[in-house]
Amino acid sequence: MVSIDQKSLIQTIKIYLSEYRSIFKKRSFVIFVILIEAILAVQELRSIKFLYDNFIKKYWTKVLNSFYYFLSYTKFSVESLMIVTVRIALTLIPEDIKSSITIFLIVDDTLQPKFGNKFDCYSKLFDHTQHNGTSYLNGHCFVSLVINIPILFNGKIKYISLPVGYKLYDKTKSKLEIAGNMIVNVMPLLIDYQVIVLCDSWYTKKPFLEISKNFNNINVIGAVRSDTCLYDLQPKPTGKRGRPRKKGEKLNIKNFNYEKVDNYYIATKKVITNLFDEPVFVTVTTTDIDKFSSVRLYISSIEPSELEVFKNYNTDDLTIDKNKPHLIPFYTYKIRWNIEVIFYQHKFFWSFGKYMVRSQEAIEKYVNLLAIAYSFTVILPFINKAFSKYQFKSPQVTKNTISYQMSKELILRTFVQKLQKNKIQEEVLKVINSLASQDNAS
Repeated sequence: MVSIDQKSLIQTIKIYLSEYRSIFKKRSFVIFVILIEAILAVQELRSIKFLYDNFIKKYWTKVLNSFYYFLSYTKFSVESLMIVTVRIALTLIPEDIKSSITIFLIVDDTLQPKFGNKFDCYSKLFDHTQHNGTSYLNGHCFVSLVINIPILFNGKIKYISLPVGYKLYDKTKSKLEIAGNMIVNVMPLLIDYQVIVLCDSWYTKKPFLEISKNFNNINVIGAVRSDTCLYDLQPKPTGKRGRPRKKGEKLNIKNFNYEKVDNYYIATKKVITNLFDEPVFVTVTTTDIDKFSSVRLYISSIEPSELEVFKNYNTDDLTIDKNKPHLIPFYTYKIRWNIEVIFYQHKFFWSFGKYMVRSQEAIEKYVNLLAIAYSFTVILPFINKAFSKYQFKSPQVTKNTISYQMSKELILRTFVQKLQKNKIQEEVLKVINSLASQDNAS
């Protein structure tokens, strides 16, 4: 596990971000570090110019245009940033439990309204969540990947959710292809783990599900349309001439055997679908077994009892009844909600939609810097003892503390630098440095 036990928070940030050093040239890496520090230090991120005016120019001599140039023209890929973020996250998992846990990857997309058509990839998009009289908005669509890392805490497993990155939907590829490519990009780092991809019914389609064929350690648990065709398992050979049937009879979900669990009636069955070449486990839920209202279907390409983390550990996040392994996919799917929480936090607390850069490349890089800063606030309590009390706390709470601590350190550093320039006597300077190292000096 990574451990950074530095008294200086700014130094801790620099050591953490040094993992990304190989992606950049020397000058662009300096800009990268400054931008991440600015994102962490400022409570409201209105724009790059706002960051510059209210934070950066107070402590650095860089000009504003260098930050715009970094986002628009510096040659580095957001895919390389995602790989490093995942690599850092995996260091939180002790080596001796790698084979006995499960990592969850979540894919989804989110819409961001923008005003003004000067942005690249700006288009009219369908939004089923709109409640303003129309189902469309003008703006951008971002496809996102989130990784859920298991942390061993008090003998139980708790998951932390980290945004791996965002890709801007530009219509040259479908969202299914974009999401699939994001997973393929990070999968080489996850070969030694059992990986489960969680997704909603938009992504449980052939172009996306094909990724499971490329890796032996990856499976999918996802929602599917309620009218998805389900078939019984392949019947035994009849001994008659001709090709044997590959599928059994078409199934009607109303004829499944349901049991009452909390507020739902739930039925599970091993079936064949057109989505997978092999049989899968389907879970059907409904709130009313007579009217069959609010019907939801979930599929699992893995035997539910074979999920390593639930087989080997108790979890704080989910109440799993090990005597009813057939219900595991239903409870596991709830982890998918973590990506919605991250979308909410990024938009309402991290000013996700207030980017004022126009090119596709600049927009993608900007929102991925937000993802890196967010991941740092989640990981920091696990790598620095001074912040250990913030483990599993809201990233916004940790960010507020980081912001205060950074401002204090930067003010004191600037003060000491000015004293040095004025040739203060060495003994006086030692006293000032001693005071500056105290926590409440500022």
